[in-house]
Amino acid sequence: MSDLWDTDTLDLPAYLARVSPGTLPGTAGPSLLTRLHRAHATTLPFDNIDLLLDRTPSLYMPDIVDKMCRRPRGGCCHEHNLLFGCVLERLGFRVDRLAARVILGGRGPRPRTHMALRVLADGNAWLCDVGFGEEGFLDPLPLRPGEVTAQGLRGFRVRTHQDHQCRVEVNRNGEWECLYLLSLEARPPVDFAVAHHYLSTHPRSMLRRELYLQRLSGATRLKLRGHTLTRVTAEHAEESSVDSDGLPDVLSAFGIVLREEELAALRRRVAATSEAYGRRHDARAT
Repeated sequence: MSDLWDTDTLDLPAYLARVSPGTLPGTAGPSLLTRLHRAHATTLPFDNIDLLLDRTPSLYMPDIVDKMCRRPRGGCCHEHNLLFGCVLERLGFRVDRLAARVILGGRGPRPRTHMALRVLADGNAWLCDVGFGEEGFLDPLPLRPGEVTAQGLRGFRVRTHQDHQCRVEVNRNGEWECLYLLSLEARPPVDFAVAHHYLSTHPRSMLRRELYLQRLSGATRLKLRGHTLTRVTAEHAEESSVDSDGLPDVLSAFGIVLREEELAALRRRVAATSEAYGRRHDARAT
């Protein structure tokens, strides 16, 4: 199974140096799983920069490590969870890759384009997902239907749903919302290769329309969508506008380092989307 997912090609020291410098893993149990999940989620950001630059990110494990651990960069859900799944397997965990339909923020039928992980630790199943961005969870969720896990000011739970699916839900303002519908059938790599190709290349893919940067910390949730930067803390939510000139500072806040030519190309793309938004706004106002 490890060869199927390129687990044997993972540079584990490079990963640990990026997410957990100076510490060594312990025994493959819930404590280690939680420490690694939180370390990954608070260190490696979500970013769709490659997709905006008309690139299809590689899902080959050495390429993911080079991009996300050595440069450093973030990635989309497939890069994050493929990487995390291989890390867990190398440390002795049993991992299944699962597919999900993202519901939060969407309308109409949703394809199964998201990846999450089912991980066995001490005989119990846990839901791990380090690739959902700032709306996601810091720590693994028990795959026990109805059990609520409090994380900061938010609650998370998994509920049974029809057609052998689960609803993964968040409570952030006193009401439960569905993050995604999760299929419990373990999926092979080819299913995610197809989903990744759609997200990377299809003109209606939400990840190709505007810039998405997201990062979690223990106390702050940081999100850039298009030109709006949102910082959420326990006290308040603060929004500010970002233009192409402000990109270097914003990228630094997310822990993202771009090559000079990549930054120039991203600035051009952000400026173009800003002009297109302005034209649509003016058209609606007339």
